[in-house]
Amino acid sequence: MTVKKGVIFVLHGRKDRVVQTNITAVQQAASKLTVPFDIGFLEGKKQTLEDSIVQLASKGCKEFIFLPVLLFAATHVKIELPLRAGKVLPQDAVATYLEPLGTTHAVLRFLAEQLKGQPKLLPQAVLLIAHGTPHFDEPFSQLEEIAQKLTLISGRKVYPANYHGKHLYTEILQQLPEPLIIQRLFLTDGFLPTKIKQDILAKRKVKDTILPTLADSVAVVKAILERLADSNVTRHA
Repeated sequence: MTVKKGVIFVLHGRKDRVVQTNITAVQQAASKLTVPFDIGFLEGKKQTLEDSIVQLASKGCKEFIFLPVLLFAATHVKIELPLRAGKVLPQDAVATYLEPLGTTHAVLRFLAEQLKGQPKLLPQAVLLIAHGTPHFDEPFSQLEEIAQKLTLISGRKVYPANYHGKHLYTEILQQLPEPLIIQRLFLTDGFLPTKIKQDILAKRKVKDTILPTLADSVAVVKAILERLADSNVTRHA
């Protein structure tokens, strides 16, 4: 007997409201699914992770595929997600936790295309800023690898940096007084990406080029489908 699968798209969310950023991207990717799906937020009291599990269980799902619509695996992905899900999943359920989106080819292509569109007469260096975490080393190692690949692809020196933890972007900016291309590697244009942009504009005496985030981009759709490709839950084009 075939076990019925279901996909749960896990988004960060906000405590005070349901955030709409990237919901359209998730829905576009979900239109390719051949199994039930739901969206669960880690923060807030509406459309919670637990609600999404209960919803899919009510549809007869026994295998739950969790896809974090986040960029890197830190506390939310490594600890909070499996801990909370484990308390709600049916006893006979099978849970699969997929990797977040940051290391997908789709995200790398998005970043490369962003840089490709910049003037090449004086190839500026790039500061690639991610959220960061003080608790795990893997996210920055992955960010370093992305920066190395972008350096090879673009012909520009790409410096990886964090907002939180070690390798802070503010410290690296002090070492790079020349105009830079600033790429904020975030899935939304929310509080932190906006704060980073405002901070750079206010404190830097040179004119940096600040590129858009991934918010609501088609790259998010492609990254989601890339992660789901090996789960046998999508229609083949």
